[in-house]
Amino acid sequence: MNRANNIYHLGKIFMRQQPHRRLHQLHPLTHALRNASLGLLLVGLTASPLALADTAKEDAQTTNKAAEAKRLKAVKVTADATDGGAESGYRTETVSGVGAWEGRSLQDTPYSLNIFSEELIENLQATTPDQVYRVNPTTQLVRSQHENNQPRIMMRGFSVQRSYRDGVPDDQYNHSATMEDTSRIEILNGLSGFLYGANNVGGVTNYVTKRSTEERMNQLTLSSLGGDSWYAHGDFGGKFDRDGKYGYRVNLVEQGGDGSIKNQAVEKTFYSLAFDGYLFEDFWVQIHAMDYTYDVNGSQTYWYFANGVKRPSADSIDNDISWGQPWTNRWYDYNRYGTNLKWQISENVALRGAYIDNRGARGSESTSNTIAANGTYSQVISGVYTSGLDTLLSDQKDSGAALYLDVLFATGSVAHKLTTGYQYSDSFQYRYTGGASAANINLTGLSMSSPAYIPRPTNVAPVKRGVITLSSNTEYRSLIIGDDITFNDQWSALLGAAHTNITQKTGAGYDKSALTPSVSILFKPVETVTTYVSYIESLESGSVASDLYNGVAVVNKGEVFDPLTSEQFEIGAKTAVGQIALDAALFRIEKGLQYYDITNPKTPRYVQDGLQVHQGIELTATGNLTEHLNLIGGFTWLDPEVKKQKQKPAIEGKAPIDVAEKIAKARLEYTVPSLPNLSLSAAVNYNGASYGDDINTDKVPDYTLFDLGARYQIDVAEKLVTFRADLHNLTNEHYWNGFNGTRIGDPRTLMLSVTAEF
Repeated sequence: MNRANNIYHLGKIFMRQQPHRRLHQLHPLTHALRNASLGLLLVGLTASPLALADTAKEDAQTTNKAAEAKRLKAVKVTADATDGGAESGYRTETVSGVGAWEGRSLQDTPYSLNIFSEELIENLQATTPDQVYRVNPTTQLVRSQHENNQPRIMMRGFSVQRSYRDGVPDDQYNHSATMEDTSRIEILNGLSGFLYGANNVGGVTNYVTKRSTEERMNQLTLSSLGGDSWYAHGDFGGKFDRDGKYGYRVNLVEQGGDGSIKNQAVEKTFYSLAFDGYLFEDFWVQIHAMDYTYDVNGSQTYWYFANGVKRPSADSIDNDISWGQPWTNRWYDYNRYGTNLKWQISENVALRGAYIDNRGARGSESTSNTIAANGTYSQVISGVYTSGLDTLLSDQKDSGAALYLDVLFATGSVAHKLTTGYQYSDSFQYRYTGGASAANINLTGLSMSSPAYIPRPTNVAPVKRGVITLSSNTEYRSLIIGDDITFNDQWSALLGAAHTNITQKTGAGYDKSALTPSVSILFKPVETVTTYVSYIESLESGSVASDLYNGVAVVNKGEVFDPLTSEQFEIGAKTAVGQIALDAALFRIEKGLQYYDITNPKTPRYVQDGLQVHQGIELTATGNLTEHLNLIGGFTWLDPEVKKQKQKPAIEGKAPIDVAEKIAKARLEYTVPSLPNLSLSAAVNYNGASYGDDINTDKVPDYTLFDLGARYQIDVAEKLVTFRADLHNLTNEHYWNGFNGTRIGDPRTLMLSVTAEF
């Protein structure tokens, strides 16, 4: 199927159900969501209960007005400024909340924050978080979603893999980061101990769940995500009652086909359902749930280099074809339940909270390639069993909750907002124990001219893998108290402290706690300028040494390490010049070091030793440069260094692995004055050089990516239709990226979509 035919066929296959062959295929949530979603879909496509009560005479009187409004909608879609909308240059002035704090404007929040609105997410065609991280100037994307259903980023030079939803921990490995049920993404850079609980040294990505729409909305998007891929997304929302107190939001997604990488296919099924409303005056509740399956067939491989072999140019390896095996499969089944509440008890007292329960299973067949000195490569294929269910890698459960009580009061002329609260999360992981693993399949002497494929083995011997048992369980609890103090129009402060406890319940285990403070002082010399100084500490759980590292048994597997405390100093300024927001932050982070010591590659050992010190500066700009031109951009400079190293003195003074010292990004969007419904965009993404080893002898070159895009809106039969096109990696740059520089970056990719509202 060629790209021109993709969109033609999408409508036919949108509602096709593909029975999933995985572990959770009979989960009751799947059926409940499907039934409820289809019911609400019928409501949306026919008429609301209120509309059914209207008389024919009333319909006739309003027909002309409604038709005129729909005709004008396409023309006026960029005329009325909304927070985070295209007409405001995607600049936001509000933030849903920063952990324990809520109520401040984005400018008066003393942290480095980047916010991506629902409209921007749509216009980026962000079916995964990758497209957001691609333009965010403070994130370094080190693994794309399609590689392992796990978008991995680095922020301020530290790996960030856990996602948050509505301010509470969602998934310990970020496998359930979903865009279709997300109204905005809020990215906090740096430590967040008091704000979001333990860990999170590099930062936090918080996904805010979509709510019901004030007016009935039916929206269907049909897309080609590159190559022969197809993607269909239905988004439906509205209210049930005349007063607009109770509403719903439904999202349905199907995806399949080979993408821009040949012999790699992604299959995805996603359902989400949310209800919200006021149970009584000033008490709002949202209940939401989702079910999600994701399959990657023929995923890209990791690349390693034999002893004495230097890293070759990425240009020598084709980036538009899978160098793994097309039949290898990685699968993921996840479901999530959650609730959010806000209760304005009185004028001065409010209660707010959130809860998440996320459960999932994942399985993996994978490959790794090693380039030999003679110019050939060898391949190791692992996880190949007699049946798909045997590929189960882990089963996991994550739950998180937060509850805060806000009290407003004054002491003389000084205003206070006192917040007390409780933060909780618990993570379980289950793996096979007491059994054996499938034997690796080894291929050698393979030519680098093109990938070598073999048929899926049919004579794989059955393996007794043992039984599924609890392999790790970590519980986090924090009691917090904070005071948002306003002294006058110029001076204010945020003072907080968290008593955080981490309990490791498996292995030798531990039960450790610490008091971690958070202090911010703000000064506004003029109304449009906010300056701040912040200090924050965070307790971080000690890691557990894994069984394997790069396929080799770890000497001290299962060893549990004690928690660490990290600290951050930050000085920042935020201002608005015309219609563009400018932010600057100067920071320093000190964090204990945990890593695998591979001085002898045959006996890797996990160690906790030394100190990482990362200091740097972030500059960002968001908003309208002119009436027709907007900008999202910025620059991050890092000076990362390993210090106080006793276990391995050779790495003292070196830069940590994978950390790019410079990141620069800019996305410009231009609305053509003579064609106000046409917008053109161009973006540049520069990622500085990093290192693939801890002694800094393997340098991973820098790279620059260019993107182009266009968006056109039109009124078709009185319905608003939006066409979007984005070409990523315009010059088809070949580059190394992520995980010790073992990944080949994504090729040139053309994304096309059409969205109809009805």
